[in-house]
Amino acid sequence: MATLLESEGYSVTVADQVAPAYKVDHVICDVRHLDPVLTEKVKAASGVVFALPESVAAASLAVYAPLLTSVDVVVNTCSVQVPFHQIAADCLPSVSVVGVNPMFSPKLACHGRPVIVCEQVQSQAGAMMSALLARQGMDVSQMNPSDHDNNMALCQALPHAAILSFLTALVDEGCDIKVIYQIAPPPMKTLLSLAARILANEPETYWDIQAYNQAASKQRDKLMASLSILNTQVESNDFSAFVSQLDDSKQHLKEILPQSEKEAECIFQTLMTLNTGGQDELSR
Repeated sequence: MATLLESEGYSVTVADQVAPAYKVDHVICDVRHLDPVLTEKVKAASGVVFALPESVAAASLAVYAPLLTSVDVVVNTCSVQVPFHQIAADCLPSVSVVGVNPMFSPKLACHGRPVIVCEQVQSQAGAMMSALLARQGMDVSQMNPSDHDNNMALCQALPHAAILSFLTALVDEGCDIKVIYQIAPPPMKTLLSLAARILANEPETYWDIQAYNQAASKQRDKLMASLSILNTQVESNDFSAFVSQLDDSKQHLKEILPQSEKEAECIFQTLMTLNTGGQDELSR
């Protein structure tokens, strides 16, 4: 966010417990407590961005709220939006509060990637932030915090829970992972890649998505129930129920199936190309 805002001509100060890896004005402090230097920076600011894990964002908002009553906008980048917006509504009722949740890792380039802008009520500040993100090449969607969290329970909490469950089962098996990796078909390689992606990022991100979204537990329950249904079908040798469930799924997903099939083919082809030293199946 700091780099993005600087590229748009804003003067930026970063507050963190460690110095940033890039050249930018910064204050080293714990934002959960009032800091005299940061206090003066906040008093002079037109906007404040809370690019923090959920619990830290909530704690620092409560601490610095008395200094934020005169700013134009308060932005947060939380994976779960409702809690931050609820706190802000209580302590900053007259300040525009905008959530920005990128649907990609901050390690990746932002151009062409989806980002969600969240507001309880649409504002000029939200429109400004949406326009700024669009100018950076991002695909901007807008929704209120409640809709955001319900959608994120499906788009993030559910797939992350499935990947984490897969990872736990794999590790618990105690298998020779080198052998498994060598013989793995594309779906297994894809799941291993997704698991590796989670392990390469900060655990706080994935914990916050599960722990702070009230809609996430419902999706975990559904995931566990779906495995129970599969077990029941197999144990009772009910192939017809298995086929019927797949047919229902195909019907529900029919609008996106052709594109998703192409994307799966592209993923599998990329994996094959990586594993064959740059040669795809057609060139071998």
